[in-house]
Amino acid sequence: MCQYEMTYYHRNHSSLVEIIHDYYRTYEYNSTKFTCYTHLPCNRGPFPACLDCSEIFNGQDDCLNDEFDEEHC
Repeated sequence: MCQYEMTYYHRNHSSLVEIIHDYYRTYEYNSTKFTCYTHLPCNRGPFPACLDCSEIFNGQDDCLNDEFDEEHC
């Protein structure tokens, strides 16, 4: 059973990173609509900094306390 579902998918994508990058190239990014991902023990810094869903598996360590967002990629 999957916890998440990707509804934005095209056959030419070979990875989740490509799907995320293509999505944000296609749709305008609005920084006021952040979704804080709270299921990883990620320290992003002082409040209100949080881990956004688009920062998971993006090839970049975004957590200050470890590499939780890139673990098992």
